[in-house]
Amino acid sequence: MFKQPIVKLYFFFCFSIAVLMTSNYQEWLIYFIILIITILSYKTSILDIFSNLKPILYYFPMMLFFYLVFSFFLTDNSIKQIINEAFFGFIKIILMISAMSLFFKSSDSEDFVNILRSMWVKANLAWKWPEKIFVFLSTTLRFYPTVQSNWDSLIKTRRSLGFETGYTHIQKVKIAAKSLPSLILYQLHWADDIAIAMKLRGFGNIFPRGVVKPVNFRLIHFSQLSLISLAFWILSKIGTL
Repeated sequence: MFKQPIVKLYFFFCFSIAVLMTSNYQEWLIYFIILIITILSYKTSILDIFSNLKPILYYFPMMLFFYLVFSFFLTDNSIKQIINEAFFGFIKIILMISAMSLFFKSSDSEDFVNILRSMWVKANLAWKWPEKIFVFLSTTLRFYPTVQSNWDSLIKTRRSLGFETGYTHIQKVKIAAKSLPSLILYQLHWADDIAIAMKLRGFGNIFPRGVVKPVNFRLIHFSQLSLISLAFWILSKIGTL
């Protein structure tokens, strides 16, 4: 499948927009097949991708209940229409989240920032304020995996010590609430260490800064963007037949 970061990002962006614009189940089936093929082409486990949908599946009954109540009292649609709209919207959310999950699993978090950096360098525009934004994005993208890794380590430690057995769901939530402050404090110290290291290395003294891994954009990549646009346009026309 697509390896160039800009082309890959554009493909998943077009896929999400196309899914959002679907109006019937035939189109949904087409994009579902495309999603499965894309997952397999990136050699990613289908179960791994769909495992990220657990929170959506967990809260869907509650969201459906509120949607039915508000739609019943605020619209003139029948129950059948309301349920059909809710289910169709749920399918769109599932496909879009799955596509974005695949994008982030198949891409390094730095790729996204490198795309923006490379495009800004090519444009040859003023650099200072965008560089601060790029650093903020880069640090933020690194922050979440670090938090998740530390949280997983904390959970595994508690389980190895036998602290996670026999607790109810509410008790686990209370334990998580007690553990979060120390985890957040650790992350704040980590952020301070990064800020000090950047200052010692002279960050902010020289502009423009270079790009360690510049993302090259050639004619073949432009052709791929054009083909992606054409393909999704054709699919949108096929879905309306």
